[in-house]
Amino acid sequence: MDNTTKERIKAWTPLGRPTLRIADTDHPEQKTFETFARQWQEISTSISWMDSSQPADLPGFFLTNNILYSALPLERELSPFLKGLNALDQPNPGNGIQKTLDNIQAPCRLTLYIALQCPHCPGMVERLIPLAAACENIHLHIIDGSLFPEKAEKDKVMSAPCLILNDDTRWTGAVTEEEILDMIVNKESMDLDTKALKTILEDGRAEWITERMLASKRLFKGFSGLLLHETWSVRLGAMVVVETLAQEAPNLCAELEKILMDAFTTKDIPVQGDILYALGEIGTSDTRDWITAHQAVLSHEDLRDAADDAIQSIEDRFSL
Repeated sequence: MDNTTKERIKAWTPLGRPTLRIADTDHPEQKTFETFARQWQEISTSISWMDSSQPADLPGFFLTNNILYSALPLERELSPFLKGLNALDQPNPGNGIQKTLDNIQAPCRLTLYIALQCPHCPGMVERLIPLAAACENIHLHIIDGSLFPEKAEKDKVMSAPCLILNDDTRWTGAVTEEEILDMIVNKESMDLDTKALKTILEDGRAEWITERMLASKRLFKGFSGLLLHETWSVRLGAMVVVETLAQEAPNLCAELEKILMDAFTTKDIPVQGDILYALGEIGTSDTRDWITAHQAVLSHEDLRDAADDAIQSIEDRFSL
């Protein structure tokens, strides 16, 4: 941190006193971020710094629960960082933009790669922090690609700024708020992946997932991943949705049934047991025959019991 940066930090008067939480990771750059926060504290009391218990893959500063800043606000990035902090309590994105933000009902992930020498990066940071501050369903992660080259390489980032929506749609260069929001709203249709749906489940909104699939007569792209998830509580939440689909949307169940049967042999015993339960809820006589054929080679007693229960459930529903 050079003297010019220190003087600008000293001179900054925030609208309030923001609290930034330091992500706790095992990454080699962790100490770099802790040192930066300590230096800031020595220069100014404008920010309240504290440790975070919120999970994070990279070191950084949580500006809010849904904004992680994995960069050091130095040189040309200091100004948009300070403006972003002032926008946390009063984002003021504009009436038309705020109306669109209010209609974003499902979580989405925006990952912005920046670099200190990049001329267009400050504008993107200044644009995106208020958007995420005004909509908790936008999870924004700002990453300095030069600090985390392994992450940039994994995400196939070749230049900055690079903005990625939900790990697939991406923009390189400057992008307007309207263009970003238009893509978010369009992506929100039925393209939500398992990670986004998991967040919705954990927010206690299983009913919202059910209602959207029933209304559109389509499965979310990532829904089957919930039923195949390694975490039991996630599978349990998805089972609640399946039970409603079984009663109200047999056509969707037929599509889901094939996905689960194809995945069965690739999963471990707990997941296989839950697949059998789901097949018992949504399956037909053909499903019963499939379960019977596989039952003979099931080595675990719990799986054999689950297969018996699934067969019985199907036979009871169809009076077989």
